[in-house]
Amino acid sequence: MEFEHLEAAWNSPANTPDDKARAYLMEEVMKTLKARRRREVLLFAVPVTAMSIFTAIAVQAVSTGRMDPAREWGGLAMMGVCWLIIVAMLIVAILMRHRGRSDGSVRDTLAAMLTANRRARTNMRIFWMMLPVFFAPMIAGVWQLRDVGKATERDTWQMLFVFGVAMVASIGWNLGRYFLVMKPEQRRLEGLLSEYE
Repeated sequence: MEFEHLEAAWNSPANTPDDKARAYLMEEVMKTLKARRRREVLLFAVPVTAMSIFTAIAVQAVSTGRMDPAREWGGLAMMGVCWLIIVAMLIVAILMRHRGRSDGSVRDTLAAMLTANRRARTNMRIFWMMLPVFFAPMIAGVWQLRDVGKATERDTWQMLFVFGVAMVASIGWNLGRYFLVMKPEQRRLEGLLSEYE
């Protein structure tokens, strides 16, 4: 169910639906909330899985001597920053976990949706705070690969180009999502909650 449909139903002159219509509306809102929670879990599980695989590969490379942490610390620092972001997002999810519960009432469901929105916006802020911290180890890691002979000069520039394109795409995606999806949704939910109270 889209927010426009919910808002239209909320503001309609006949906003005193019978029990059957009210049950249907609540079911649709709960479906939206459950789908959002499933999507959040999936969007958290994918990077955690990827980082776990990358960490296992890095541990194996260091333990077999294929990587010298003293000379190639940039990649390990990049990995550390990624893990910091994941841990920060997990802490936010734990701290906001109980605020987003719904007991089935319309008001509590809207409050839960607003909490989920707040959590997603907080995760985006964490991303923005960690972005400058990520650049230094990324650049250092790429140059260290060149310095130890694992990448040519051409490879180094190609890696920097690919990483740059990926970072610009990620920044664009997060900016668009924050300002075009999350902020308007926040305003709509706050408006609906204020009308409800």
